[in-house]
Amino acid sequence: MSDRIAGGVTIAIAVAFMALAFTFRAGRFSDPLGARFVPIAIGVLVIAACVALLVKPRTTTTWPEAPTWARLALCLVAFVAYGYMLVPLGFIVATTLAFALFALLFRGPPLRSVVAAVLFSVAAYALFSMALDLYLPTGRLFEGWF
Repeated sequence: MSDRIAGGVTIAIAVAFMALAFTFRAGRFSDPLGARFVPIAIGVLVIAACVALLVKPRTTTTWPEAPTWARLALCLVAFVAYGYMLVPLGFIVATTLAFALFALLFRGPPLRSVVAAVLFSVAAYALFSMALDLYLPTGRLFEGWF
């Protein structure tokens, strides 16, 4: 039953997401497909997956234990905090902190979690900022460095 509830709720969210995409107005020099294409395509794929849940739900549903719910709630708080930290701290620092926290929350070894967080953050910054020429905030502390 919970698969059907999740499928129904997610379909409603996907429909709202797609309706919001129809309000996008693209500039004169935009992609030929327009700004609406990706959100609508994602919405269609999500709806298709949810219809599969409605038609053929899993036979048994297992709910996580209380500590897992607590970790998931902390992840939600961390995602919101990440959004607020991104501009003042910069992409590399904020992403390193968030990545390390997520790794530690799901029982990653502390040293490896921090090293992986730093490597991922620097590599992601290099990819998006340098290779793809996209703007990522550098933070007030590192402004003008790169």
